Amino acid sequence: MQKSNIYLVGLMGSGKTSIGKILAKRMSMDFIDLDDEIIKDEKCSISEIFDRFGEKKFRDLENKKLISTLGVHNCVVSTGGGIVMDKDNVKIMTENGFIVHLDIDLETQLLRIKNKKNRPLLRNVGNERKVLSEMRKERDHIYKKIAIASVDTSNRKRNDIVSEVVNIVQ
Repeated sequence: MQKSNIYLVGLMGSGKTSIGKILAKRMSMDFIDLDDEIIKDEKCSISEIFDRFGEKKFRDLENKKLISTLGVHNCVVSTGGGIVMDKDNVKIMTENGFIVHLDIDLETQLLRIKNKKNRPLLRNVGNERKVLSEMRKERDHIYKKIAIASVDTSNRKRNDIVSEVVNIVQ
């Protein structure tokens, strides 16, 4: 089976959605944001899903939404930052597309994630730097292992980042 999708993975604030939209347009591909699709289906925000049902329920919804991309081709898919914590998700993405890791340094990430109400893993957290550092420690090695490349998005123009990704996947 030909791999036709591009799955963008990375920590929150790395630019998966904003870069994904531009990348899809530039490559004449469709764009799917898994978080947005979950919000649309559930008719509530990611934070509300976390509050009402917990993170496990959200991860189950995320997995189902990822599985739904198996019938989609020629698409850029923006994933949630924690999607790589499930081996089934990694297998789905690896077998059906190219995984590109959008990397970000901690200082830039802290600047980008100011709107905590849409970041359920950061709400009610006293030390965001510590939480983000722990997340990085837990996930970064997985991103780098499964991706065909890591692209630094820290303090760079979106179009430059998109150009780098295009060069990688073509």
